[in-house]
Amino acid sequence: MGQTGRLVIITGGTGGLGKALARHYLSAGDDVVITSRDETKLRATQQELDAGKKLHVYKLDVTSNEAVRAFAAWIQIRFGYCHLLFNNAGSAVFKPFLEMRMEEINDTLRANLDGLLYVTRAFLPMLIATPGSQIVNIASLAGRVATAKATVYGASKAAVIRFSEALRYELIGTGVSVTCVLPGPIDTPFLDQADASGTYRNNVRSYLLSPDVVAKKVARGVERKKHEVALPYRLHLMSTVYGLLPEWLQRLIAPLMNRK
Repeated sequence: MGQTGRLVIITGGTGGLGKALARHYLSAGDDVVITSRDETKLRATQQELDAGKKLHVYKLDVTSNEAVRAFAAWIQIRFGYCHLLFNNAGSAVFKPFLEMRMEEINDTLRANLDGLLYVTRAFLPMLIATPGSQIVNIASLAGRVATAKATVYGASKAAVIRFSEALRYELIGTGVSVTCVLPGPIDTPFLDQADASGTYRNNVRSYLLSPDVVAKKVARGVERKKHEVALPYRLHLMSTVYGLLPEWLQRLIAPLMNRK
């Protein structure tokens, strides 16, 4: 860290991980722009982080391509560059697929996939023009191993992982690197919104990650321009090994993996 003069953009910057990332990069001396659909949360986060002119807030619905393009135009006029773009905005509903309303399905896909594609596409020209720039896509270990009650969420995050991989190849030679982050469950209100019953939080309590710890590990991986940052290690290892097991053994282990 220690480098100053960078511009860091974080979508979904008022939530647990987004806010922790903003705090981390502000402490490094960077200019940070956070976005959210909720203006009240933006102002509250701005007051909480108390970073003066280094922190900028912008009300944005990433699921609106028109709004995203306007945001990119504002960044171009206001700053003229972007060093780090964190696609962090997202949504989740942990329910059996048949119990999900179409509104919930569409909202999850729009927030987790469409929004990420819109933001990335709008900012790519600016990123290519900024030496050493980087795209950081926040996926999930749920995109690596499918589990019950996360059919749509897991599908959207699996798409983010594959998109990140393909985009990385496309951007070879441009100077833009792509990092995909695959965190396990993070101890934030996001979990409570995804599963109001609290069942999921209770079942994964031993794996819950601190937002600040995740932010620091992600930032370390970003500085090293790693292709992938997956944590915690135990869940990452389990998900990797699980995918390599024969089908009969996966059936035996499946109850341990499906704890939502």
